[in-house]
Amino acid sequence: MERKISIEEQLGRDGYLVSTTVGYSMWPMLKNRRDRVIIRSYGEGEAPKQNDLILYRRRDGKHVLHRALWVDESCCITRGDNTYYLEEVKHKQILGKVTEFYRKDRHHTVNSGFYKAYVWVWRILFPLRALLHGLKIGFHKLLSLAKRAAKKILKK
Repeated sequence: MERKISIEEQLGRDGYLVSTTVGYSMWPMLKNRRDRVIIRSYGEGEAPKQNDLILYRRRDGKHVLHRALWVDESCCITRGDNTYYLEEVKHKQILGKVTEFYRKDRHHTVNSGFYKAYVWVWRILFPLRALLHGLKIGFHKLLSLAKRAAKKILKK
């Protein structure tokens, strides 16, 4: 029986990895279990840059694909396109970066105008998206409180 190799081994051996995405943190760019990414290792002396879509390994062992928002010499601050929290990632945790992806079987590169426009627009819209997300959460909390209050009133 052939042994399954790890992501780190695959990147170390071949310098790239093709994988189907899992999860919702990079929506709307990448859809859960539908889209595929091509991840390449960083070359010798190459460092992550702002807006790179990086693959890293969290301390708990999970592999995550998020966008680098800010980069300095030792770490990156990342966030998924569909998340609202920031995460600090040390450079030594980073395994590679997305260079190409297939969305609905349509090929895209991170150097295309389509991709660059998407990244720019999605980052510019973040404050509005975060506000709408907060309002949605607040609305659901109010709705939950109203339902509980109505149940108490109806029981009396």
